[in-house]
Amino acid sequence: MELDRRQFIAIGGAVAAAGLLPGTAAAADAGEERRPGRGEPEGVWLPGDTHVHDDHSSDGSAPRQLSNQRDPGNLPVSDQIGYAESVGLAFLPLTDHRTFDQHWDPLWRSEKLLLLTGEEANGSPHAVVLGAVDTVVDGANPPGSAAFRHIQQSIWDAHAQDAFWSVAHPDDGEYTPAGGPNDNASVQGVDAVELWNASSNPDVEIEYAENRWNRGFRFGGVAASDSHFKELRPVSAPGRPTTWVFAAERSTRAILDALRAGRTTLSFSTDGPFATIEADVDGDGRFEAMGGDEVIVDDRRLPRRAALRVRVRAATGMRVLVYAAPGRSAGPVATYVPEKDDQTWLLPLTLSGDHAWYRVEVRAPGELSGRDADPNLPDQLRAATSPVFVSVRRPAAPAPEIVLPAASRGDDRADLVVGERGGFAGFADVAVEGAVTHVVAEVHEDGRTSVVHRGIDGHGRGNAGKALVLSGESDTARAPRVVASGDDVWVVWQDARGQEQPHRPGIWLRHSHNGGHSFGAAQRLDTGTGRAEHPSLALLDGRHPVVAWAENSDGAFDVHVQVVGVDRAPVNVSAAGKVIVAGTPADARSPIHPASLFPAVAVTKDRRILVTWQDNRYDPDAGWTGHTPPAGQPAGGGTNPDNWEILASVRRAPGQGWSAPVRVSANDDAADRHPSVAVERDGAYVIVWETKALSASGANLSLRASRSADGVSWSPAEAVALNPNAMSQRPRLATDPDGVVRAVWYDSRSADWRWKVFTARRVGSGWTPALQLSATGNNTWPALDKGTVVFTSDRRAERTQRDRTQEVYLVRQP
Repeated sequence: MELDRRQFIAIGGAVAAAGLLPGTAAAADAGEERRPGRGEPEGVWLPGDTHVHDDHSSDGSAPRQLSNQRDPGNLPVSDQIGYAESVGLAFLPLTDHRTFDQHWDPLWRSEKLLLLTGEEANGSPHAVVLGAVDTVVDGANPPGSAAFRHIQQSIWDAHAQDAFWSVAHPDDGEYTPAGGPNDNASVQGVDAVELWNASSNPDVEIEYAENRWNRGFRFGGVAASDSHFKELRPVSAPGRPTTWVFAAERSTRAILDALRAGRTTLSFSTDGPFATIEADVDGDGRFEAMGGDEVIVDDRRLPRRAALRVRVRAATGMRVLVYAAPGRSAGPVATYVPEKDDQTWLLPLTLSGDHAWYRVEVRAPGELSGRDADPNLPDQLRAATSPVFVSVRRPAAPAPEIVLPAASRGDDRADLVVGERGGFAGFADVAVEGAVTHVVAEVHEDGRTSVVHRGIDGHGRGNAGKALVLSGESDTARAPRVVASGDDVWVVWQDARGQEQPHRPGIWLRHSHNGGHSFGAAQRLDTGTGRAEHPSLALLDGRHPVVAWAENSDGAFDVHVQVVGVDRAPVNVSAAGKVIVAGTPADARSPIHPASLFPAVAVTKDRRILVTWQDNRYDPDAGWTGHTPPAGQPAGGGTNPDNWEILASVRRAPGQGWSAPVRVSANDDAADRHPSVAVERDGAYVIVWETKALSASGANLSLRASRSADGVSWSPAEAVALNPNAMSQRPRLATDPDGVVRAVWYDSRSADWRWKVFTARRVGSGWTPALQLSATGNNTWPALDKGTVVFTSDRRAERTQRDRTQEVYLVRQP
């Protein structure tokens, strides 16, 4: 019996399995490791919160909400982090509304917490996304589409990054007791639902979840403080309620994996009642499944000794209710009142249908469980588990009110190069040198992230069919890039070397002299005094790697560049002209630290180097959604994004200085982000980026490009393959063998709603129409070199829910 990466267990051989650690729950102490019996889950319970705000949300604090965003804020990032530390949380995301600005704040750091990236995404309904690399943009539906199309694409977008996607307060977006589920409830692939949002009505939220579980949807539950107001502490504060996560180890990746697996239990607070449910489905005395797991059996008739085990701590005198499908409408199947601080009960496990689930609640009179909870209830929610799901012969499939369009099929001649079914491989890059194609990618496995390299010869053979791990024993390696010249191959990536407290990744470079068969020791390039992230890589003279990255060693994020083997140290190319404002204690929103992020770099044949990046220095209050108006002026901005622009700097020859940053996009009315750069055959630079209106949601991303002969004067921005009804994002550029610049990106314009990879070339003075490169499934995060394209795809996924499959594919353009 094994648990697989698709999160289900096979009993009696009905389903093959592979993957994450199985789970059980017995210890409620933060950081206490389980010592289970043989065949039972292993891991550690970690307490945290999944939904917390600060003043990077325009309404993130009480003064801001009460004044319609006119007054100063009083809830800086450090305040919420400090409070979470004080109550013993192990992990925390800051999920501000439709922004990632909080992560670029110098105060986003902790010596005690594992900080997850987070965002309260989408306009309506809201969702919580954890573990993404930047904001997940909520686009507009094409005319005539089902209402939830943009939500479904948001889920697929998050999963292409192996991020966690949760329904936020479903009683305000997906469901009402009178009307039942609306169209938004038909989305598939949700990782979790907020069963307990302290700012809403947990009983309605649980009612919604039971409705979905009974229709075959499979997900776990999370708790959310949805904290905005420090004035309401401790009644409303991070960790109240608490989401406990059963993780394989104490790491951000392991926490995200456990959240996606539904291995959670919810409590009123870190020291509140703690409940767990486990299942021994085959009756062998070992409880192989826990809340969140799916168990597949051969027959509805279970062994006589099959049982559920319910354990509750810190709940003396409270009511413990065990529910089975269909849930509360049928009443509990068992009710207990604990007489001890730590008590366990066994229940016979029988099946009345082919798809069943079992969960636990703890209730007691007293304080309301949520702001909108019914005060007339005889008792309030104090703890709840995710369900254990049991199915006969095959996993449950969702039965939505509105079905998804069938996935398109076709042969795009793409070859699988990195990854395996049920696992995650993505964020790939590629370099073509002669007959060898070098692919690097990020692989997530067993609670860790690794960087791998695979070299593929002209016959499709490479590294004996396996990828070579370049990041060693580190479990925090991310964002690889690769270049090659002859037998020399260089790979760069970001890596905290397993040290996530504080979160301070560095930039690491490895060099191979033998075509990628082996690599020398890793060399660290950054200063080591801040966070260094998202490296880019090019090659000078075929011998010297040019590495650019974003680093906040001086407070604000700036772009640093080093020509390895030429420059003695990295050079900060973005600081010139940037204005830093320290701010005052009277206003949490007064510090201004403009961020320079996501650099890209290119080198010409005559040895000129250009680096480009996104930058918010021209925003009136950089780093803060919404705007605090001058006295007497109306509030404005809402949660609109910053005015990100594309900037560039050029070095005309090795040994010379870098030019002052110049504006490439120069657009005050749009958020321009994620640039890429390439060099045309005549030595001119071309930059492409994604752009959207300064609107919080409901506005599509599209692509723009500009050209420059010298890197200083840039042509007016031109549209690239524009489709007003589609989202086009994450463009990458490279030069084809014929010297023509090609763009690739992923796009939502396909009839089956799935993300597809598209391409266009810059021919003459304009861009060719978009050409679709990928066919089946969702296909995202493309990269290219010399006409060879790699991308991430879920095409081999077998389920629309709880199937983590993302693999790297390669396709060559004629």
